[in-house]
Amino acid sequence: MSWPWSELGLSGPAELSEIRAAYARKLKTAHPEEDPEGFQRLHTAYQEASRRARRLARSAQAGPETPPAEGSAPPERPSKGQDAGWDDEELPEGQEAPNPAPQKPEPQEPDWDYDELLEEEDTPPQETETAPEWDFERLFAEGEEEARAARRRRLEELRIKNEARRAKENSRRRQQQAEDSWEAVMAAAHALELLHSSGAPLPQWRRFLDSPVFLNVRANLDFVFALEDFLEQRPDLSQEVRQAIFAVYESYNASKYPMYRRLYQLLNVSGGDKRRLAKQKSAWRGAWRRYPPWRKAVIVVCFLILAVFFTIGWAVNLRTAFRDFTARQEAKRWTETAPQWLEEDFGEPFIHAVSQDIFAPEADPELYFRASPYGERSEHWPGYQTNYPAILVRRALENFAEERELDLELAAYSRETGDAPGAYLLNLPLLGAEEDVAALGALLEELSRQDWHQVPLRDPQSEADYQVREPVGYTVYLCHRGLAFYEAASAQGFDTEEARSLYAQAGPAFCRWILENSGLAERHLGAGRYALQDREPLELGDHTFHQVSGVDQDSGEARVRYLLASGGGSLFCVPEERMAEIHSVIDLYRGTPRTVELDKVGLVMVTDQVPGE
Repeated sequence: MSWPWSELGLSGPAELSEIRAAYARKLKTAHPEEDPEGFQRLHTAYQEASRRARRLARSAQAGPETPPAEGSAPPERPSKGQDAGWDDEELPEGQEAPNPAPQKPEPQEPDWDYDELLEEEDTPPQETETAPEWDFERLFAEGEEEARAARRRRLEELRIKNEARRAKENSRRRQQQAEDSWEAVMAAAHALELLHSSGAPLPQWRRFLDSPVFLNVRANLDFVFALEDFLEQRPDLSQEVRQAIFAVYESYNASKYPMYRRLYQLLNVSGGDKRRLAKQKSAWRGAWRRYPPWRKAVIVVCFLILAVFFTIGWAVNLRTAFRDFTARQEAKRWTETAPQWLEEDFGEPFIHAVSQDIFAPEADPELYFRASPYGERSEHWPGYQTNYPAILVRRALENFAEERELDLELAAYSRETGDAPGAYLLNLPLLGAEEDVAALGALLEELSRQDWHQVPLRDPQSEADYQVREPVGYTVYLCHRGLAFYEAASAQGFDTEEARSLYAQAGPAFCRWILENSGLAERHLGAGRYALQDREPLELGDHTFHQVSGVDQDSGEARVRYLLASGGGSLFCVPEERMAEIHSVIDLYRGTPRTVELDKVGLVMVTDQVPGE
């Protein structure tokens, strides 16, 4: 028996189904993790045997020719002339070729397609019903499932058997308990008969009621029924004994259960006796009686102190609650009154907004402002304080900046809570904003002439202060890159001429600030030995530059010329003796370029033609 059949345990060539069955049997002994080499040999033999079986099956379908012997070479394909010695195309029309009976049929070409054979050897067979690894897992899974099913059956049988035994044992135990309980009930009932027939005094009855003979059967229904019969048949039983029996059952709160209702009726205990027994049963009453007088006094004093503190706390809470209630009522009245007063004073309708003291114009519901009641409304006092005039100033300046496309920065404030900023920073370019400065002055002048621009004092101290008015408090700054060159408070007003004059000097002033804060002037002229002097702007083609000269203080000689581009982002440093060579912007870029970073203005491009020290 040769390979691969010997590896699969077969005697020789077999069909594909027999090969698969043999492979499945061998998989049980060749686990891929425990014996990887054996599993690889088995899998290789399975692939080779499958390939040969498929090849023999195709040969059998092609014709009755016997398949070639194992290991022999395939026969050569006969040529067209060797087929039967006839050519169909050479036969005369209408004549049939003779039947070459002894000639074997030509082998089909697909059976000897070597490319297909080589592909089959390299590629594992793509059979839908066989996957060696999955077959192996399925076999082991089926074995595990059968084992679990067998265990479940054994456990189920054991459970049924144990349930039967348990039921039998429980029945026997209940029967034994019933017999024992009945004997105890009979003993207790017999003791009742003996006590009554012998005329036992009350102490003996109480000893019986405290004994285990009675306590063990006290709650047993059979004994309760027997006790009821005993009381019903002996109406002459003394009231003391009846009270003793009642006290025993009441100590366990038996009156809460309906099963003792008949028993309590037969005991016939009066209401006063029931209340007295309830007091005796109270644990804290018994403890209080056992306390010495000094401890009782301490407890009473502590309770009095707690009562005083509780009363004070209750009074404070009541006062706070009353004050909160009053405040809520006043706030409600204010939210209804404030829009009316505001409309009378400012000439437009208002609405109550997001919270108690936040309002907004009806025409602009998102323009929040604050208004809170203050004092009594009179001819000279509005009866409230509001920042609505400051909100009107903010809206006017925001609209001005938006129309002229200027950058307006507002001091920190909260729009949602109705705040207004106290400062406005209007950033202007270094050139071409003269008309903006004049327009801003005209706007602020117009705002100052409005009636609402004059507001009452925020904190009047005397009767005369209620009649004083002052302008809305805010300050306007004219800036370039956050550096202010003009400041105007609302109380002093906006001086347009002064603002335009300072704006004309803003370029050189900004250049001086860069030189002093970057250290360029000290590097070129020496620390404490220079002065910076403004010069007229320089025109180079279409570009304008602000000029500052660096002058030596000792000699008064101008040594360096600084030229700042009108945009403020480029600074050129040129020796004074080379200024005659500057004829175009290109001449300014012949120095060494670098950048300096300043806190307020950010990055500035510096082109330095001054030689280093």
